[in-house]
Order: sequence, then C-alpha cells, then structure tokens
Amino acid sequence: MFAHIPSPSALRTFEAAARLGSFKAAARELSVTPTAVSHQIRNLEEHLEVPLFIRRTRAVALTESGQRLSEAVHQAFQQIAMALEDVAATETVLTVSTTPAFAALWLVPRLGRFEERHPRLRVQLVSSTTPTDLERDRVADVAVRYGTGPYPRLRAHTFADEAFGAYATPDYIERLERWDDAELIETAWQMPGFEDVSWDAWLAAAGLPRPAKPRARRFDQEHHVVQAGLASQGLVLASSLLVGDLVGRGWLAPYRPETRIAGRRYSALSLPSRASSRKVSSFLEWLEEEATRDASAGRRTISDDS
Repeated sequence: MFAHIPSPSALRTFEAAARLGSFKAAARELSVTPTAVSHQIRNLEEHLEVPLFIRRTRAVALTESGQRLSEAVHQAFQQIAMALEDVAATETVLTVSTTPAFAALWLVPRLGRFEERHPRLRVQLVSSTTPTDLERDRVADVAVRYGTGPYPRLRAHTFADEAFGAYATPDYIERLERWDDAELIETAWQMPGFEDVSWDAWLAAAGLPRPAKPRARRFDQEHHVVQAGLASQGLVLASSLLVGDLVGRGWLAPYRPETRIAGRRYSALSLPSRASSRKVSSFLEWLEEEATRDASAGRRTISDDS
C-alpha cells in the first residue's frame, strides 16, 4: 500500500522547506547543507513528475501541487509526533507560549495545581510580547493569546473574559483622602485596538474629572503596572483576571469596584492536529477550571467590597 511513497527523509526535507519558505532555512533546521536540501527536493519532484516549488533568487514559493502536498505532509508529521508523545513512557513536555504578564501574574502561580494532577507533564513556558506562529515556528503546543481574533487555521478555545478596573493596596486606598490626589498608572499598549483601555475611558465611566496630575504614568508591560500598584505607588488600571489572585490574598483591593471597562478575551490556541492530543486537551480542561474558579471568586470579592 505504501510502496510508492517517497522516503521519509525526502518528505521531511520538503516539509521544512515548504513551511519555512527557504531551502537555506530548512538546511539550518535539519543540520544539512542547502545543496543537500535542493538535491532532496529535486529527487522528490522527479519521483512525482511534478514541480513542487517556484525557485526565486532569495526564496522559494510552493506551486499548487506543492501546497496540497505540504498541507498533507505537515499534518502527517504532526500526527506522528503526537502519537510518539502519547505512547512515550518518559516525561512529556508541554510547551506553552504566552505574554510575560499572563505568565507572571496568572499562569505561574497556578501551575502547581496542574502539575499535581498531571505529574508526568512538565510545562515549559515561552513568554514574549510577540505572538508565536504555531504553524511556522513549532516551538509551542499551546499559545495563550489576548484579543478578539480571528485565528485562522488554528483551534481556538476561549476560556476567560476580563474587565479593567482601578486597583491599589488597601493602605493606599485608605490614605487617599481626595480623588484629586490620586497617582494614576496604566499600560502603554503595544497592540493596536486597545486605545479604549485607558484611564480616560475609566474616568468617563465613573463620571470623575481627571486628577490634578496632567498625565498617567505608563509602563510597557502589564505586570510592571501591577508591581507599581503593589508598591503603593498609585492607582493602577489592571485586568480583573490578572490581579484576581492578588485581590484574593488582600495585597490589592478594587477602588470603586462598580466602575469597570470592557477588556478582551483570553484564548488558548493550538494546531487542529494537536488540539485532541492528551497533553493539550488536559491543559485546556485545566485552564477552563481555573478560569471558572477565578470568576466565582471575583464575583464574591466584588459583592464583599460593594
């Protein structure tokens, strides 16, 4: 049945070249020379009697036949890798890509519960403000993204919503005699479409004038904003999801909790071929449980502070 299939080595070389769009990049990934990659591709094209690539000066592009073969081969290798992981008796690594803020403030403090439930799974975090390309880079099993999508060619599992509110240490709130004295701290968003997540929007929702200080202090990273709040440096505009644990511990408290502005959604993304793997499905199920627990605790906190 499989006698006519080309060698796995040729197919692996083709998959890398198609995914990376470059024979040189494929050679680096496979630890061979670009000439070896070109030779493997040429032999594969001769075997199939059809061109797979359009050769250009600095890159290559797939032909229509090449695109069809690329999708099938890529999915096949993913399924093989997933099956090998599922049957392996040794420790399995689950690689999760996310933002530094979500990793530091939400994921890391809760990972112990996941690892207790799945002792054979070791979670490896890759945190960056630049989104990981799951198809091209293949460095992560799951990418936790913040926004509204869409996420073409990926399986998206939305597990949490959020709202933005004002937070500070209980001591800072107690000392704040007049709203006009407040020091406002917010995130300088690097992503487009977040202009409405600002102190200006919160003040409009609260019906309050701006404090005497002309501008809010700004940090590039959300977790730096939260750290400033923990240091009693002012009122921070922060995600209800990311500060939920800190509020539960009494380290931060909501200021005017009835005033909130809409945030975005958190989604866990995976390649369709990996979404049903045991380690990915276990992680997605756990994310859902933790977010549900947070939502229940958040409702209780708001009720207590109102």
